[in-house]
Amino acid sequence: MDFQRIIWGDEPYPQWTLGMHQSIVDNVERITVCVFCQDAREVEVINKNNGKIYSIPHLGDGIFRGPIGEYKKPFPYYLRMKGYNDNIWESEDAYAFPDQLDNSTLELFRNTEYVYSANLLGSRITEINGVKGCIFRVFAPNAVRVSVVGHFNNWDGRRHILTKMGDSGIFSIFVPGVTVIDIYQYEIKTHYGAVLFKADPYAKHFGDIPKKHSLPYDPYSYQWNDEKYLKELDGINNKNKPISIYEVHIGSWKFNEYGRPLLYLELADKLVKYVKEMNYTHVEFIGILEHPFDGSWGYQVTGFFAPTSRYGSVDEFKTLVDTFHQNGIGVILDWVPGHFPKDAFGLEFFDGTRLYEREGEHPDWGTLLFDYYKREVKNFLLSSAYSWLNEFHIDGLRVDAVASMLYGGNLSNTHPDMTAAVFLQELNRMVHNMFPSKLMIAEDSSTWGGVTAPVESGGLGFDFKWDLGFMHDTLGFMSTEYSYRRYNLDNMTFSFHYMYQEHYVLPISHDEVVHCKSPLVYKMCGDFWQKFANVRALFALMYTHPGKKLLFMGTELGQTREWIEKNQLTWELLSYPEHKGLQTYVKDLNALYKESPALYHDDHIEDSFEWIIGNDKDTLVVSYIRRTEDEEIVVIINFSLDPYLDYSIGVVAPGTYKEIFNSDKKEYCGSGILNKDLIKSEPIGCHYKENRVTINVPPIGASILKKIK
Repeated sequence: MDFQRIIWGDEPYPQWTLGMHQSIVDNVERITVCVFCQDAREVEVINKNNGKIYSIPHLGDGIFRGPIGEYKKPFPYYLRMKGYNDNIWESEDAYAFPDQLDNSTLELFRNTEYVYSANLLGSRITEINGVKGCIFRVFAPNAVRVSVVGHFNNWDGRRHILTKMGDSGIFSIFVPGVTVIDIYQYEIKTHYGAVLFKADPYAKHFGDIPKKHSLPYDPYSYQWNDEKYLKELDGINNKNKPISIYEVHIGSWKFNEYGRPLLYLELADKLVKYVKEMNYTHVEFIGILEHPFDGSWGYQVTGFFAPTSRYGSVDEFKTLVDTFHQNGIGVILDWVPGHFPKDAFGLEFFDGTRLYEREGEHPDWGTLLFDYYKREVKNFLLSSAYSWLNEFHIDGLRVDAVASMLYGGNLSNTHPDMTAAVFLQELNRMVHNMFPSKLMIAEDSSTWGGVTAPVESGGLGFDFKWDLGFMHDTLGFMSTEYSYRRYNLDNMTFSFHYMYQEHYVLPISHDEVVHCKSPLVYKMCGDFWQKFANVRALFALMYTHPGKKLLFMGTELGQTREWIEKNQLTWELLSYPEHKGLQTYVKDLNALYKESPALYHDDHIEDSFEWIIGNDKDTLVVSYIRRTEDEEIVVIINFSLDPYLDYSIGVVAPGTYKEIFNSDKKEYCGSGILNKDLIKSEPIGCHYKENRVTINVPPIGASILKKIK
């Protein structure tokens, strides 16, 4: 028998040689054991059933092999070894536990749409035949040899060589004694003779920065307590539910007294309470998927199945999600299936070939692009999405850079990448079939049609699409001087013209307050009071406009500096009345939105929205109706500096109206122009409506009326 490939570390099938086997010795069927350990000069096999000890001969170069007594059938055993300095140690034999994975599962992984890859691959704490340890599996079809290395084997790639499972491309080994605190990497020998050290693509837990070491995880270690929350989601129509999202970068939301970002367990107290008090319905995390570089904000991912360990363990992250759910708040993750960084320990040239990536790189970001043509790459990403939605109970995924995916990283391309489009369709079809209540949101700046149309109708199948045009057009208008706004009013109202084409999320996101773009308050025109009044008017438009809502953390405070991922929010601003007033305003606006079905029933906008006036360039007053069968709300927003007293607004339904919200309240640091009395309509035509109401309209402000009888 040739042991050279074992000794040199080139053997892809070590399980065939090492461990216990039935062999023919002197024409007699016998049980033999083969062990490779270059640190030992003697090896003994101990029968677990009867304690009998059998010495096996040393054949040289660390290879020990020989028959075990008169045994003809395998039996459980462990090893006792003596080193060259006479030290003695005992261990289980990793090759005594052949992988029992059936061929049908391997076939599904390679050739069909398969979302359970995270259960198949990666590292998993388990127990086999009463022995605790970790099973490691990795997909590296073009590797000559794969080993798992860590402190548990002195980082020696010859100690635990994985066995290739047929032609599946998967390598596997069970290493007894490995626990959740044992860091590891894969040592991969390529056909070119190079030896690569790689993090586990399917790892759930990573070590410290630069995050190149993985750790095993026990998927059954956490017990969830969100059954009531999950049950309430059954059968819900997300188009007709309130969705107001607080976008959070955990590392810069708030620091403790020592200047450290809050950890998952601390956030489960402080952040959950804050989001609930502010009346948001959801939180969206950026930078949760594991990543090596803080400055990427989490958009250059190396751990597609792992919450970053910067803020705690996997189970502590689950605790954070669980606590949000117990408080009735959904959790959305930014998910990045379009590209990955070129870190040597990551996915790049994983087995010496372009296993995950296609040729070339992203022209703007210098990252590598996934090859959506390959079934195993799509399954890797589908399984990542499935893992977050299933194991981590995440309520939705905001898919980053969809436009980049659709056009191969280059929006100037005239030909789309249809493999990416097909992948996105597979993704959304899978999610909607398996998790009907979960949210799939596209961050898409392209003009691709049907992003939120059903896959069955030829669309991509997302639930919602970020309306980046809304953010661009409204912020451009709000920065315009008042005397010129009449010429730009069409920009402010442009989103109302295309709102029927897709289902939208209206975002004021982190992208608008970084890289010299200015904090939101300073984007507004006018003096200090006017800037805050403009923000309130903008938010009133946003929260009454059809579409779901998203605000980046700090916008509710009136941040006066751009967001930097290394700094916490400037919470001290709340000692000033303008900033405290804005925070209270957002809190009350969220409450109004949640309590008013007319403001969040968006499934059929043609029935729930009606213009009153949107082109009055003299007054800059915009007005419209939001309605359901049971509720009628009239929105009046003034984008000029002038208040309008006794101003007539056309309404459809005759009756009595009540002002239920006003952005000009003194508690918001407004000027106090309100409508405290009930307002009765008159049967006088106005704005092409048969009735009218007369109200006081505040300067740079909003008045929201509700028909009460």
